[in-house]
Amino acid sequence: MNEKKKHSRELTLVALGRDSSGHDAYWRDAWFIAGVTRLAIAAPSGRRRGSRIFGLGLDAGLVAMKVLFTARRGPFLASNPWVGAALKLLGRRDVSVTGIYASRGSRSFTILRRILRSAPVVTTVALEAEAWVAEGGIATPVLYGNTFGYPVHEEADSSVLRIFIGGSSDRDYACISKLEAELRSSSRKSELIVVADEAPSNWSNDFATIQHTGRISAQEFGDRIAKSDVVFLPLLQNGRAAGHMVTVGALESGVPVVSTDTPGMQGYVDGRFVRYSNDDEALLDQLEVAAEFGKSNRGAIRDYWMSKFSLSAYISRVGAALASIR
Repeated sequence: MNEKKKHSRELTLVALGRDSSGHDAYWRDAWFIAGVTRLAIAAPSGRRRGSRIFGLGLDAGLVAMKVLFTARRGPFLASNPWVGAALKLLGRRDVSVTGIYASRGSRSFTILRRILRSAPVVTTVALEAEAWVAEGGIATPVLYGNTFGYPVHEEADSSVLRIFIGGSSDRDYACISKLEAELRSSSRKSELIVVADEAPSNWSNDFATIQHTGRISAQEFGDRIAKSDVVFLPLLQNGRAAGHMVTVGALESGVPVVSTDTPGMQGYVDGRFVRYSNDDEALLDQLEVAAEFGKSNRGAIRDYWMSKFSLSAYISRVGAALASIR
């Protein structure tokens, strides 16, 4: 039997957050999705009062309860592992999951393994799938993709190098400090924007400006990326998926990406549009080279995103993966 016909239009996607940029329409058009149940009031950061239990934990439970009240019987595709866990705890058996976002041996990983058990999992990094399988689970990796609706890169004063660092998950703050030290001692005109869950701060001299914005809205996050010349991902060395959302958003805007060499970025670094940094060279020099590449390759960067990292491309990969492991 053809796999697409065998699994056609049977899964209900269960997700958190508002339907931005018409994402639900993309999922509903997929050959393996029957409908979407979403919790629009979910905390955007995954936290409430600084707690993930009151944020992601509560929201996962609420959207699972919503599934019960809408009388959907499944099978289900949970867009977050904790949503999948909540569905399982409420008695829903036929649950598949996208993402793990936890390192093997961590408390989160252990809890998810105990609850999800044999639920099929599609991860966005090979390391997570390998760890899940090693612990007796069922998993396969695919490359993440999304269509955020971010604006196209805005050209500005070419004499200023504009660098963007965004996101708090698994960021290497020692590496960020290293880049800031290079900026402070350089005569290169530059601007560094760091968006993370921290107190805002500003520093500047005659050549460089360093701004830590603190948390900002999703729209402003995309606008900041579009105004940058290069996106830098200083990531910690661990077995978690990290940096993928920012990478995809940057490519959508036509902005090149430089990432520290971490296993979690394997498959996302092509050496051209997304490249690894070299520990033996100054970070500022490497970021400038990538930014210069971006100036004459905006269209090629966006074409690369569309074909490989758009939401449509990602959904297609998820459907194929589920058909092979369910």
